Amino acid sequence: MPQVIPVHTALRTQLRDSASAAWQLSSRLELMIAVRSRPGDRFHGKIDHSQPPWNAQAANAILDLHAKAREMEAWLRVSQKLPPRTRGGSDENTQKALENVTRLSEAADDGTVRDHIRELEKWIRTARIALDETEMPKRLPRRPGQPEPRCPFCGNHTLRMWPLMGKISCIKPDCKDDHDRKPYAKMEYSPHVQDFVLVWQDGLAGVPA
Repeated sequence: MPQVIPVHTALRTQLRDSASAAWQLSSRLELMIAVRSRPGDRFHGKIDHSQPPWNAQAANAILDLHAKAREMEAWLRVSQKLPPRTRGGSDENTQKALENVTRLSEAADDGTVRDHIRELEKWIRTARIALDETEMPKRLPRRPGQPEPRCPFCGNHTLRMWPLMGKISCIKPDCKDDHDRKPYAKMEYSPHVQDFVLVWQDGLAGVPA
């Protein structure tokens, strides 16, 4: 029988792993800053201002992690009645702040630890998009005059697609099918309609209007 890991321990292990992953991604983003952003890769339309001679997406992500690490550390110190600690803006101080977040989480409540995990995981997704390791989910295209397609399982306008992966999924956290599975679909060619249709994990094809 597998060993049951207490929630307290599991959460803090997850926070430590997320902090470590964030720091590693930040180090990789540093290598991208000198590579100028190419707006055409992710932006379609008119640009009415000059672009900075560096990778703005990578730079903004790094600065965001700098701020998050210090905010999380400051909150943990305040909540544990520890004296404030001012940190400079260096990468070394960001790393130390993340290490302190992990250490101070041992005495924090589980709700605070979950909040910090969510913040770090959200930042990690942003960093991976900047590194082209994943893509930003997009809304499904709509036919002219038609509403946005609804999820066939929960009925909400929460379907998103990942075009490069050929995947479509509902982003509503509690949306499940009859077998308690997270809804997902792929585009497949249907000889009956002679066009591509969405085929879900349970074999259902298409989406309701």
